[in-house]
Amino acid sequence: MFSLKKKLTIAGLSVLGLAAAYLGGIGYYSDRFTPNTEYKSVDISNLTLEEANEHIAKVISDQEFKLVENGEEVATVSIADLDPSFDTQSELEQVYYSQNPNNWIASMVSNTVSAQNEEAEVIEIDTEAVAAEINEQGDREAATDASIAYSEEDGYYAVEGEAGTEIDPELLEDAIVDQITTGEETVEIEEAYDQPEITVESEEIQETLEQIDSVINTDLTIEIAGDTIELDPEQIEDWLHFDNNNNMILDSEGVSAYLSEINEEYSTFGKTRSFDSTLQGKVDVPPGILGWGIDIEQATTDLSAAILSGESGTHQLATYSSGGNAGSEDEIGDSYVEIDLTNQMMFLYHEGELIVSTEMVSGQPEAETVPGANAVNEMLTDTNLVGYNQFYNVEYSTPVSYWIRFDDQAQGIHDAPWQGTFGGNTWQYAGSLGCINTPLGAAATIYEYVDIGTPVMVFY
Repeated sequence: MFSLKKKLTIAGLSVLGLAAAYLGGIGYYSDRFTPNTEYKSVDISNLTLEEANEHIAKVISDQEFKLVENGEEVATVSIADLDPSFDTQSELEQVYYSQNPNNWIASMVSNTVSAQNEEAEVIEIDTEAVAAEINEQGDREAATDASIAYSEEDGYYAVEGEAGTEIDPELLEDAIVDQITTGEETVEIEEAYDQPEITVESEEIQETLEQIDSVINTDLTIEIAGDTIELDPEQIEDWLHFDNNNNMILDSEGVSAYLSEINEEYSTFGKTRSFDSTLQGKVDVPPGILGWGIDIEQATTDLSAAILSGESGTHQLATYSSGGNAGSEDEIGDSYVEIDLTNQMMFLYHEGELIVSTEMVSGQPEAETVPGANAVNEMLTDTNLVGYNQFYNVEYSTPVSYWIRFDDQAQGIHDAPWQGTFGGNTWQYAGSLGCINTPLGAAATIYEYVDIGTPVMVFY
């Protein structure tokens, strides 16, 4: 007969068995993932860390994806062919150590999915070859970056860049890896289209727009020959251009042409001058070597830099000169030599004071001294004058104590010890070959006071 005691014993053994099984499960899952654990859709239940890493790599490497564009398949890729690498250890350890082996029975009836770090690059694949192969199919275009445009109505504004149709290997990798996570078998490659690196919100675009505004609204004034010229903002707008990197540049040819127009108005080269002479009052002096003009090349560089700086102010243009006061309204100033061919007189003024007043001898008939607004360009002492006398058909070499050349035709001021008289009509019968024969004392004083560049006004 079956006794109550026996029944109790059997019941006790069942409880002990369950307890033993539970404890055995705890031991089993002490180094394994609990049931219903997944990682990126891969079941890793009952696996050790090492086994889970290997299993994930194998399952994902065996996957294939169809690359689809506009609903049509363009390629099929196998993860195994994309040189995959896996760095899942850290994430798996995080999940592993967060699980409690004591709860292994509960996990059998509830889904335990690993908490994945979306920013972590745990799976990497090489999509360079695939992207290159797709890009060779048909006419594909690279993305275009945002740029700066101009219209008369809107002025300068930013134009948004556009995605291209070329496949960006990095974006293709992201798209495929995302599908690995979801378990999908197709990848829309439109997600991998080349994207603009620069958008209208990019720092370089915004900084350029700010710079444009600053440059166009610069209150910049040019000062030349006592006049001021304000740069027109519309003129500056016409000069603005942008290179392929959206760097603002000025049209140097446009700036140069603008300065050339100013130079035509203000340059004194090749112009007849009205001069207040000592004995004749106002006289017209024909062009000689004296003059100044804008140094177009240097002025273009300097003005362009001033405009691009966006700083308001007055800008002095670079000039060059063969004498006198370059860039000045009063080019001759108050220090100059005056040669009056009509009266055969020469005067030296220094800082407004008359220093020398002397008679002289100019070029003889058919070798007359050529008038012009000139400047000292050579000074020598104790030298020989050499040349050719066309009247006697001989070459000559004549010693002088002072030589002051003032033009590009070998005309100069020098002492002439061979002259018996100076002034009057001496030039008509004992004139020079174009130079200004001067008494020794006067030549010495003139030499002492003048410098290279001192204006020499020669006129009838």
